[in-house]
Amino acid sequence: MDRIKKYFRVRFKDNNMLAEVHCTDAFYVLKEKLQVDMSSWREFLTANKVVYGIQFQALAQLAGDPTSIDYPIVIARGLQPEKGKDGKFAFLVDLNEEMKKDKDWNFREIMTIPSVNKGEKLAKLVHPEVGTDGKNVMGHVVKAPQGKAKSVLPGKNVLFNEADNCYYAAEDGQLSYTGRKIEVFPEYYVHDTLSMKTGNLDFIGTIIIHGDVPTGFTVKADGDVKIFGMVEAATIIAGGSIYISEGIAGQDKGRLEARENIQLGYINQAKIFAGNDLYVENSILHSECVVRGHVFSQQGNIIGGSLSAGKTIEAKDIGTKLHTKTEIILGVNKRAADKEQALKQKKIELEEMLRKLKMLGDKLATQSDSNPNVRISKLRQKHSLEKVTSELNEITDELAELNAAMGDIRDTQLIVRNFIYQNVTVTFGKYKRVMTTDYHYVQFNLFNNEIAVQQLF
Repeated sequence: MDRIKKYFRVRFKDNNMLAEVHCTDAFYVLKEKLQVDMSSWREFLTANKVVYGIQFQALAQLAGDPTSIDYPIVIARGLQPEKGKDGKFAFLVDLNEEMKKDKDWNFREIMTIPSVNKGEKLAKLVHPEVGTDGKNVMGHVVKAPQGKAKSVLPGKNVLFNEADNCYYAAEDGQLSYTGRKIEVFPEYYVHDTLSMKTGNLDFIGTIIIHGDVPTGFTVKADGDVKIFGMVEAATIIAGGSIYISEGIAGQDKGRLEARENIQLGYINQAKIFAGNDLYVENSILHSECVVRGHVFSQQGNIIGGSLSAGKTIEAKDIGTKLHTKTEIILGVNKRAADKEQALKQKKIELEEMLRKLKMLGDKLATQSDSNPNVRISKLRQKHSLEKVTSELNEITDELAELNAAMGDIRDTQLIVRNFIYQNVTVTFGKYKRVMTTDYHYVQFNLFNNEIAVQQLF
């Protein structure tokens, strides 16, 4: 081993992960053949603290003919530590905003709003893993670095559950992810007039538009819809209420439908349905309005079209001096009345069909079943009879439910703060009165099955 020490040195590299054998200058002038057995080389390496990852092929070369080697030669390699896998953040809901375009695609359907429901599982956080330790050529353990943790904070309306490392929505709304924070916003904002930049909107929460809604667009929200502008011949549908700072100029195509209240500046040539109350700051012109609760238009005119309310209507003027035909319906809304009329007509038709089928059945009963045509006719008659009877029962039940939902029209009233003009029809349930003269500052009620007019003071 002394001869090895004279001609060779061990040097370490890469934080002792690599050991090399270098030769001295004396080795290059050595004239005799140097032969050292492998055990001596092992002693030499051990003395130099090289005990792990020894490259036995290199060791055999040194023991065989050291002069045939280009120095330095790698004699040992440590085992590199393996870093643990980094933590991950994986969404469990679809964040894609691009609209799927199929054969029924509407060119105004530009994007979808990533929407989630309260309690829905949004994403999962996977913690980093512990790595695999390595070992250097001296036999010392080299600790493996742990995987990098992914840090995503639960923001507004998002809860993190440590039990399953998942994020949950605390409210219905729009899902937002910035890379550092996950949030759910109950409102979706459009900061200018609706255009092809956003297209039609359909959102689980509340939509707020700081601009107009032009003709042809559709806005749907499970919550409220607030529009700080005007609406043209567009469709607005809300699971809550609708607020429009200006009004709607519907061109006989615009439609507003809210489960709760509707509040706006004016209505012109539009179809309106409010599940609760309707508040109109100015006029209602040539429109069809169906309101289950109250209608308040104390400062405006109701001109043309039809307006029905389940409870009360308050307006400044109804009709015009030119006797524009205007229809006011109280106690039962026009939509329900039209449906009732259609059901009654259908019931009459089914009862007539049922009568004819029974007559046919009586006639077929006198004929022999041995005739195949008679048997087929009896089967067809029986099937048709069962079908018509079933439809008739369904319509009868539907009419009963409709009548039960209409309420008591004795509690309804119409209040006119200024004039109600001729050719205005006022209807309380099945009772109707057409104005043949102008009235000023009056109240209409149903009294003793007649529509009574009472002067207000």
